[in-house]
Amino acid sequence: MTKRAAVAESGEMALVELADGDKEKLDELDDGAFETDEDERPALFEPDVHRLGVAQGGELVGTVSWHGLAYGRGRNCSAWNVGMGLLPTARGRGVGVLALRMLVGYLLASTDVDRIEASTDVDNVAAQRVLKKGGFRLEGVLRGAQFRGGERRDMVQYGLLRSDLVPPPENVERTIVVARDGVALAEPVAGEKEKFFVDAAGDFEVDKDDRPRLAAAARSTLLSVLDETTGELLGGVSWHAVDYGGTVGCTAWNIGIGLLPGVRGRGVGTIAQRLLAEHLFATTPLDRVEAGTDVDNIAEQKALERAGFRREGVLRGTQLRGGVRRDLVHYGLLRTDQ
Repeated sequence: MTKRAAVAESGEMALVELADGDKEKLDELDDGAFETDEDERPALFEPDVHRLGVAQGGELVGTVSWHGLAYGRGRNCSAWNVGMGLLPTARGRGVGVLALRMLVGYLLASTDVDRIEASTDVDNVAAQRVLKKGGFRLEGVLRGAQFRGGERRDMVQYGLLRSDLVPPPENVERTIVVARDGVALAEPVAGEKEKFFVDAAGDFEVDKDDRPRLAAAARSTLLSVLDETTGELLGGVSWHAVDYGGTVGCTAWNIGIGLLPGVRGRGVGTIAQRLLAEHLFATTPLDRVEAGTDVDNIAEQKALERAGFRREGVLRGTQLRGGVRRDLVHYGLLRTDQ
């Protein structure tokens, strides 16, 4: 196995320096999705492209790249335009989101450029989802920017500013709500909710829908999930009330969880959801706590079952993800189950 120098790491994922021949080997395995048409005419602009490999478990699964753009004469008007190419076998597993976040962190930490941007074909829904989960904001459509399949293609433009990512303050006094088994639930501090909603967005996030809601948005409460010893942010848990009969006695708590990519698979989700359920039973009169998760989210199903929740059934077609109706597995925990 070729040993490559890592410039950024998170769990089994790393951004690494490419060795000779790496890019050519990856190009041979790529399916060329959304590649633009060949053009033998000399290009009017040749950007200075920088490139790193995306490695998972030591194996290359793609590349990330970036080059500079100028919107004015000064460096303070410069931006990085980033791109990504993953092998077909690495797509749809959260690799792109984590690689993008690692690249953003690397560029913001190692350069003084304050803007990072990216664009993708209007039909490349998967790439648009990755950019949204990576914290990029939709900025508009670049009409006819590329030529693909013999016709002019529109591209969707996304941007991220350094000021969009506000880090939580260090050494701040925390209000711990409940803690046990190495995990603590605490009141969020400034900047923590933003970090949670950007970094903990997972593969099972539902599609965006700009249409007016038919039901009022549920009022949710959020707690941060921390390492009990170090205070490191691991993710967040939330809960809101659901009504099955119009009385307090017919009301239940519906809970959710999101963990940062680097801490998944360590049992944190099981402990955090068990702690939250116990906290809700101890501090409120409601007798039922429930949760739902995508039928393909096996890790969360196992976490709920280990936390004491019972599988109750499948809610067909309840969510829209990737343009497809998705079933949810429903779980419940009663006070009398404890």
